[in-house]
Amino acid sequence: MIKKITQISCTIAIALFLVSCKNTKQKIQEYVNTFNNSSALFHNDIISSASAKAFLNENKVEIRIDTNLEQDESSKSIYNQMFPALLGEMLKSDAASMELIREGVTFEMFFLANNSTILAELKVDEKELNKILSKNNTPAVDRKELSSSGMNPEMQQMLAIMNQNMPIVNEDGTKIIKIEISDKNELVYKIEVPKKYSELLKGEGAKVLMKESILRSSDLKTILGSIQRYNITTIKYLYQDAKGNMVNDIILTEKDLK
Repeated sequence: MIKKITQISCTIAIALFLVSCKNTKQKIQEYVNTFNNSSALFHNDIISSASAKAFLNENKVEIRIDTNLEQDESSKSIYNQMFPALLGEMLKSDAASMELIREGVTFEMFFLANNSTILAELKVDEKELNKILSKNNTPAVDRKELSSSGMNPEMQQMLAIMNQNMPIVNEDGTKIIKIEISDKNELVYKIEVPKKYSELLKGEGAKVLMKESILRSSDLKTILGSIQRYNITTIKYLYQDAKGNMVNDIILTEKDLK
């Protein structure tokens, strides 16, 4: 999941910095032209294509991001929770994009699964921008501090933004309450489980079943393969109850995927 959100966020971040200082319609057209001319740069193991379309009479920009991700209710729920927060954080750091929206431009963004169904969407006008910014009023992440930590700044920046907007509530009632990098350079998910599941998920038998379920995920190999660039080869899932008591843990390494 962290890889997917990082890739998507980087694509939007590039797009948001393409608006130049001209009148509104010129800004819209230049934004769209530059976005489409640069769309090949957005392609990666998650994003298959990206395009923008200008609606000058409506003062609107429509952005379409096609991905190779599979559609399911769980991932859709996660993206719908995280996407507005990530976009808001990026908008806060780019005065030109905020100015364009203040001038009345609406951004409509669609992220599509590999079957062209909508995975996540967001419409941002001035009213929605104000709502997003009000929800993202935490201090900006200090890049110098991240760099001095010895960890990859891109990964740390994205984790910091995500953690500012936790928890993420899954369809089954579990909550991702924090994602972090351990001192052993492991990607660690801290997950709170509902009381009704806490006893069921304890023990080695439950651990085996949970691990098998995670390994069946079609996106797992892509995620683990992608984070290796950050020298991360282990993903750890820590399950705890509402009081913080450990329920179980799952550890995945490169060996598990062979």
